[in-house]
Amino acid sequence: MKNDFKFSDTSVKAGDLLLNENPFVYVLSSKEKGLRCDNCLQKLKVLKCSGCQFVHYCGRVCQKEAWSGHKWECANLKRVAPKIIPDAARMLAKIVNRLSRGDGHTYRAYYTKTSFRMWKDLMSHYPDLKQDKKRMDHFTSLCMVLFEFLRDISLPNTVELMGMYGRMVINSFTILDIDMNSIGTGIYLASSIVDHSCGPNAVATFDGKTINIRAIQDMPSLDWNQIRISYIDLLKTPRERQTELLENYYFLCECDRCIGDIQTKIIHAAKCPNTKCDNPIKIPWKNCELVKKSMDHSKNNGIENGDSNKSEIKDSECSGGSEIDEIECSACGSKCTDKYIEVYKKAMEFTEMHLQKMKGSSVAYVDVCKFCLEKQEGVLHPLNVLHAQTLDHAFDALIQVQLWEIASIYAEKLVHCFKFYYGERHPLLGLLHLKYGKILLYKMDLRKALEQLKLAEKILKITHGDRHPLYKEQLLPLLSQAMIEC
Repeated sequence: MKNDFKFSDTSVKAGDLLLNENPFVYVLSSKEKGLRCDNCLQKLKVLKCSGCQFVHYCGRVCQKEAWSGHKWECANLKRVAPKIIPDAARMLAKIVNRLSRGDGHTYRAYYTKTSFRMWKDLMSHYPDLKQDKKRMDHFTSLCMVLFEFLRDISLPNTVELMGMYGRMVINSFTILDIDMNSIGTGIYLASSIVDHSCGPNAVATFDGKTINIRAIQDMPSLDWNQIRISYIDLLKTPRERQTELLENYYFLCECDRCIGDIQTKIIHAAKCPNTKCDNPIKIPWKNCELVKKSMDHSKNNGIENGDSNKSEIKDSECSGGSEIDEIECSACGSKCTDKYIEVYKKAMEFTEMHLQKMKGSSVAYVDVCKFCLEKQEGVLHPLNVLHAQTLDHAFDALIQVQLWEIASIYAEKLVHCFKFYYGERHPLLGLLHLKYGKILLYKMDLRKALEQLKLAEKILKITHGDRHPLYKEQLLPLLSQAMIEC
């Protein structure tokens, strides 16, 4: 664990490393089995463990380093083979083992010179779990797997085991590769001190299994009570974000981005019929509820990981409760005809349906995305969230099928959406600039390529640092090539 700040009154600059930590426990995702090393998580040629034939290592160094944590698991994996242990069950088993036979109860993870977190400091949300049927069903299924898998360990009683499960699901971090794709799950005790905001001032990135918390804003001092990262993807409506946080972390987020007017005015906006006006227009659609507010609402810029906020909730609707006779642009006065409103509603419904179908899929839906974007053209505002999500899917799909020309067109539009939803300093925005620059370099549009790569460099140096493989091994060579050829 590393922390560059010895004193809390030291000023913080954007890009400063606030915390560097290895996981208390972690699991490589089963979908990466055989593709990545189970120890360093790097994607390279790997060989099976000769004992269990389940985990893989890139060499003897990683195998030796991992053995102290793997030896108990090795025999159990071999015994239950060919059954595949679910990732969550394997994670919980590792927690049980470390607490039962290791240093789990005494291990301290420092986030300042004198302040630390221990396993017992993590909140389990036991009362919330008891009322959560979905998670209780999940817990029950994991218990059945553990009873078969951990025959060599005396399992804790149900209450203790449920407390471990609660700490696991509430405090786990999704481990990401350099392309910001999920490759595993880990629990980081010190990093769990960081709370959530949809307008974060810090970001979590990964180098293998090591988490790095970096500031993305200047701050007068390092106050961990004020450090915020986002627990979720921000390219969603406020209500979707609030619902995800409430379901997964048991708190209602009421930060400025969730309940303020800026996003709610534009999130489902139509484009002004006047082609010379870029003002968003709010057209009632599906009586859609964009924001949840608690009855005892008070604005919070971030909610502590563990604070349950389940007071009575009311919905703030997007003015869809009654028909409005006439809708016009507040900037230029252009009126929306009944036909225009109908076209808008059909475009929204069509897009929403297909986005739902594409959710979680790795298939390249190029034609579907293009069809959705054609229906949105001239009707949905460029920052409309459904338009942004479609562009995001389309860009990834086009890269998969190597249609560089169209991908570069979509990338240009997507940049503005990412800036609005993620902010000016976010890993995904930096990665988008990098991918866009790479495409332009391939197309030999050298001036634009250099411009995009410089934008990527400016962001990724802050979010990842200049020693991260994404910065050193991917960005810098492309930047050098663009500068030489320009």
